Amino acid sequence: MSDIQKGHQITLAFQYIQQVFKECQRLIFKIDNQLAPEWGNLYGNRITKDVSASLQEADRWIVEAIFRVYQNNKDKLVNKCITITFWGDEVEQPIITAGKIVYSDIDKRDHWDLWNIWFYWSGASEDNNYELDGKVNHFQSEECKHIDEAYVFSLPLISITDDEALIEKIIKPLKEL
Repeated sequence: MSDIQKGHQITLAFQYIQQVFKECQRLIFKIDNQLAPEWGNLYGNRITKDVSASLQEADRWIVEAIFRVYQNNKDKLVNKCITITFWGDEVEQPIITAGKIVYSDIDKRDHWDLWNIWFYWSGASEDNNYELDGKVNHFQSEECKHIDEAYVFSLPLISITDDEALIEKIIKPLKEL
């Protein structure tokens, strides 16, 4: 393979990543519209954080995950959240995670709470087998005092193939929580 062909493949890879991000944008806008007006978008257009602009942190230049947090307009202690995780140490394929978090201390709420619950709390319980199957899992942790409980489910991102799949697999279960 020539250097020109290799360079072209690199460019195509970045263009593909950009297309995936555009499709995720549309997916999140559709979720926004389905949850409104009862659930307000908590962080405005902010969709990620912890991405680096530093030359010293090249491994943080590409977005690992994005988030969307919705606050209940009547009960600010209840949030519904979406994360899409594209890559990472424990991620074999991009996944979409959704759920409801009930807080005891809203001042300690973090953008990445749902992500942390799925990736860190799931390993703490031997009684549950957390899979990318859309099954709602109940989480509680004595170590995290600012969260009373959470109900979380996750699916491979590629399983959301169209609007009908989005409604059936993400929006309806999220609304029912």
